[in-house]
Amino acid sequence: MSYRFRNTFRQDASTFVEDRGYPFTVAEGDELYGTLLAEFGGLLEPGQTAVHDTSGDGWDVVDGFPLLEDARVRRLAELRKAWLGAEASGTVTMNGVAYDCNDRANRDIAGLIASMEASGAETVQFCAADNSFHALTLADLKALQLLVVGRAQALYAHKWELRTELEAAESFDELNAVEISFEGV
Repeated sequence: MSYRFRNTFRQDASTFVEDRGYPFTVAEGDELYGTLLAEFGGLLEPGQTAVHDTSGDGWDVVDGFPLLEDARVRRLAELRKAWLGAEASGTVTMNGVAYDCNDRANRDIAGLIASMEASGAETVQFCAADNSFHALTLADLKALQLLVVGRAQALYAHKWELRTELEAAESFDELNAVEISFEGV
């Protein structure tokens, strides 16, 4: 029985990627490379995919690689999940004390600012990330709010940097080289 080729993408002059339900990369020097080169070398330019024609016996050539787009969608979903996780957790530090940095903390801070401005209270007790309480002034709360908002903006900006890299990737190697992390942001 002879080998039945699947949709095959020519990534560059020395690399093919076969759709086996997952991207199977074959580079020059690999055992299957000669077979793929014989079948597709004269048919595909880099950046094109051979897909079975309607009869199933021949090939149609299309630009791009549908499997790469599927992988890109998965990586973008991974990015969204990591961003949401980073946004829901994390801390900011003010005066040596770590405070939660999430939507709830931002709402609590905004509510306390409004309450202090309306009542004229000089200090309020606020819970730190380690569950200890600290007396904060209105100026402290406003400074803390700026830190929380600043971190949210930094996370958002980093998300868009990573998204731009993922969208610009032209190969599986480039797509997988994008490290999705919000550590240190």
